[in-house]
Amino acid sequence: MAGWLLQRVTGIFLAYALAVHLWAVHVVEADRLNWDTITARLRSDAWWGISAWSVYYGLFIPAVVIHAGIGLWSIVLDYSPPAALRRALGWALGLGCAALIVYGYFGLRALLGAP
Repeated sequence: MAGWLLQRVTGIFLAYALAVHLWAVHVVEADRLNWDTITARLRSDAWWGISAWSVYYGLFIPAVVIHAGIGLWSIVLDYSPPAALRRALGWALGLGCAALIVYGYFGLRALLGAP
C-alpha cells in the first residue's frame, strides 16, 4: 500500500516538475542552452546561498528514480516470480535505484561546482 501511495505522490510531483523543467529548458533558455547557462542557473543564490533550482533538482532526481523503480517493481510482480527470485529482484532493483540517486546527486554537485 505504501508503494502504491508513493507512486501516486511522485507521479503528481513529476507532472508539475517535468512541466517546469521543460519550460525552463526549452522555452526560457532555448537559444542559449549550454553548460554555462545551466551552471549559472543552478548556482544562482536564492536563500542563504542555496539555489531554488538546486532544491528543485534535488527533489526531482529521487522522485524520477523512485517513481520508475516502483513501476518496474509492479511489472516484476505482474509476472508472479518465485519468492527467491522476487527477493533477489527486489534487492537488485532497490540497490540500482539507490545507486542512480547517488549518481544523480554527484552529477548535480558537479553542476553546482562542489568539490
